[in-house]
Amino acid sequence: MPHELRLPAFLLGFALGGFFDGILFHQILQWHHLLSLWAPEEGMPFHVVWDGLFHAAHYAVAVFGLGLLWQHREGIAAPRAGRGLVAWAWIGFGAWHILDVVLNHWVLGMHRARIGVANPLAYDMIFVALGVVGLMLGWLLLRRPGSGARGAPVATGLAILLFATAPVAALPPRDPDPAIASLLGGRLLPAFCASWARVDYAAR
Repeated sequence: MPHELRLPAFLLGFALGGFFDGILFHQILQWHHLLSLWAPEEGMPFHVVWDGLFHAAHYAVAVFGLGLLWQHREGIAAPRAGRGLVAWAWIGFGAWHILDVVLNHWVLGMHRARIGVANPLAYDMIFVALGVVGLMLGWLLLRRPGSGARGAPVATGLAILLFATAPVAALPPRDPDPAIASLLGGRLLPAFCASWARVDYAAR
């Protein structure tokens, strides 16, 4: 895979990490907003504005990544380009979650993964687990032998995924559905993290 494709794939995965956080944790579960701890007295309109700026920054990252991918599109036909694009996108996705936890949660104190709980660190570790998942999947894909999928369909799929998730991330939050919040927050995320722990152990 050409070196020039690593950065655009990383940036696309990084942007997807931000969209994933915005859609799941800001809108559906509403566990936190960007400035939940910096401005706890402010109402939802204030947090919607700042969440919007958060998403706008990730739109800029996504557009820049797509521009770089288009600029180096000749390399998409190279051997292992498809697998490399997926691997570096996963690495970008994982890096976003690690950076968010370390910088925004622990250093700057802008928010935690879930506000108003007795042990916020336990929920922060969900983000750490998501970051480890992304980094490990990317690393395993890069080490895997074989040519993998062709680059053009993978690049197209990444672009479609971004175009599909970006408008959803722009939607304002609504009152969370208790059933959905219970399913995602109370069952699927812990099960996901536990499953990945078993996969990681088996891969060693």
